[in-house]
Amino acid sequence: MAGLELLYSSVAGSITCPQDVIVCFVHWEIVKSGYKCLGLGDEPRSGDKKSELLPTGWNGSKELYTLRYKSNDDKSIFLVKAITVDSTLIFNLMDSATEQVSDLTMDVSDYVDADHLQTFESVFKNAEDLSQKVKSQLLPSVPAPRKEDTDLGQTLITCRRQATMTCSCRRKGTAPHTSWTTSCLCHGRGIHT
Repeated sequence: MAGLELLYSSVAGSITCPQDVIVCFVHWEIVKSGYKCLGLGDEPRSGDKKSELLPTGWNGSKELYTLRYKSNDDKSIFLVKAITVDSTLIFNLMDSATEQVSDLTMDVSDYVDADHLQTFESVFKNAEDLSQKVKSQLLPSVPAPRKEDTDLGQTLITCRRQATMTCSCRRKGTAPHTSWTTSCLCHGRGIHT
């Protein structure tokens, strides 16, 4: 969890509730995935600049957190909102490039020890599980490379099923033969009798 302790230390003095802890953690995951925070609110502001830190006033409202992020390559902007409902925190993330929305709902007490808000070493419970949930449910998955972006000679094969099989072809004058595919090409051509 490299970097989380440093981020947490920079905002520890302003953390006043367990929801702040979760928002800080989600911010760290977003930054780790290649984004920087632009600022607060739904709309851009004149003083916005990309930063790995949480902006001043990020936790001014405990009922609604609203942060904007921009990718390091400037191709995508995220709008992230976190809404507090009793002991639950509901995150919504909208990717402006794709207009896709993802969400994550969690019970804050499953991940934060409210008695240790100022102590980084003991504030998080189940941090690995929280990290996995954020990555799998909230953050958009990395899109597969587009066909035009890949060089056919450099194509990455992620699943390769090559099994030698013996064809039971009984064509006249043809001995049984092997194939490096999952089925003999004779079958697809209607050669078998």
